[in-house]
Amino acid sequence: MEKAYDYLLYGQIQELKIKYYQESGSRLSFREAVEELVKAGAQKHGLPDLPDFLSWNLHSCKELRTLIAKIPVPLSDVLQLGYHASDDVMYLSTKHRVQISQESCYMSRQLISTEHFSVIYVLEGGCLLSVERTVRSMKPGELCILPPGTAYAVFTEPKDLVINIISDRDHFEENFRLLLYHDNIVSDFFRRALFLDVKEEIYFMLPLTRDLRSIIQHLFAEFVKKDAYSDLLFNNYLQIFYANIIRSTQSTYHYYADQKKISAKILMPAILEYINENYHTLSLEILAAHFHYESAYLSKLIRASTGKNYSAIVAELKVKEASKLLLHTDMKIEEIAEAVGYNSADHFSYSFNKAMGVPPRVYKNKR
Repeated sequence: MEKAYDYLLYGQIQELKIKYYQESGSRLSFREAVEELVKAGAQKHGLPDLPDFLSWNLHSCKELRTLIAKIPVPLSDVLQLGYHASDDVMYLSTKHRVQISQESCYMSRQLISTEHFSVIYVLEGGCLLSVERTVRSMKPGELCILPPGTAYAVFTEPKDLVINIISDRDHFEENFRLLLYHDNIVSDFFRRALFLDVKEEIYFMLPLTRDLRSIIQHLFAEFVKKDAYSDLLFNNYLQIFYANIIRSTQSTYHYYADQKKISAKILMPAILEYINENYHTLSLEILAAHFHYESAYLSKLIRASTGKNYSAIVAELKVKEASKLLLHTDMKIEEIAEAVGYNSADHFSYSFNKAMGVPPRVYKNKR
């Protein structure tokens, strides 16, 4: 049975922020607005009626705004969050691993940083997106993806309808692994953010078609419903949303070809370091899965970058490590073979002899 809780409606928070700005010319943060409403005793307690997003006719942004205004915001989602401020940046830990929301209007000038991927998408009107002290004006249909740890702020007015979809790193890797295997701008962007911690936002034009409106409708519906199947359905719709972003880039992909090649070169040191640390138990398939590449494509990248194939690199590392163990330890041949990742001593002896010109036992006697 669901438990009653303290909450405000999203529309209450928006109304206070608008009123405060109109009367004082100053901006309230979302949290400050919630605190003011709680002081005034405006919160409710109980099980709220949830807005029915499936009733949205998909054509009226005004109707969508009305539904969003009825979304209950649990006070615990806002007032119990951890945060600290430094250099005009608010570092915020959010309660949800993934969520969809409307960007609140008249935000404070302080930038916010979270450990989530953020997707800012303009449905109606526009917004000013401030990222690391640079400001970009976004128009309807424009979309920006921001990697975790990026400090940003979205400035909107009451006439604007801008949504924000967030996913933390683990959630993204768990649910969008297959999308990342493709060779395209979006997968390349996410790999750079996940494995190199690169904080570069990326922009797209994504026309707000009826299909896309339907996806957004279902994302909101599942996010507020929160039953036993909501997380699964939300993730499925979010995968479709990202797939639409990828699809929208294909016609202009050739403009980014050089960037893609540069990115692969930048990522290669991280790939080689991972091989060096895990070669004992690693396979090309496991390596490719970790970095979200198709194994055949990653094999080509490794050869192009190093002049060697994956197997040759691993064989060299195994022989190098085995040489140290043979010269500086009293380990048996069978133990060394197992330690460096060979399934049998015979296979190890054959590979070592081929690489070094002498069997491991002869090499060991050199010390």
